Amino acid sequence: MTDIAGLHPTLVFRVQKVLNAMTALGFPMRIVQGRRTTVEQAVLYTQGRTTPGAIVTKADGILVRSNHQASPVDGLGHAVDCGFAGLDPFGETQPWAAYGACCEAVGLVWGGGTKHGWHGQDRPHVQLPDYVSS
Repeated sequence: MTDIAGLHPTLVFRVQKVLNAMTALGFPMRIVQGRRTTVEQAVLYTQGRTTPGAIVTKADGILVRSNHQASPVDGLGHAVDCGFAGLDPFGETQPWAAYGACCEAVGLVWGGGTKHGWHGQDRPHVQLPDYVSS
């Protein structure tokens, strides 16, 4: 795992199980991003809007908070993004369905699923279920 500072311990525990399972399946992964500051979230929000790149988030970090940001309840991040080891960590041909199944098996909400209105739009994203934003 990468830097897990500021993440909810239940999230860390469950994500470690997912990463172990994916490695056992022959598809090693790692956390590529955990907790974000408000400024980091706001900068990410500009991508595809006022700066180059594809739109990657609907949360501006201020009016609409991301679950990557510190929760006002406990000050911890409740979401991470994971990628596959190698040259194409977010590629279309990666075994995203296996990752999603592992995430859901340990009680996490996967951003690539059809629950909660994501409809497969954020496959690297996983979060604690208690903190699903509406």
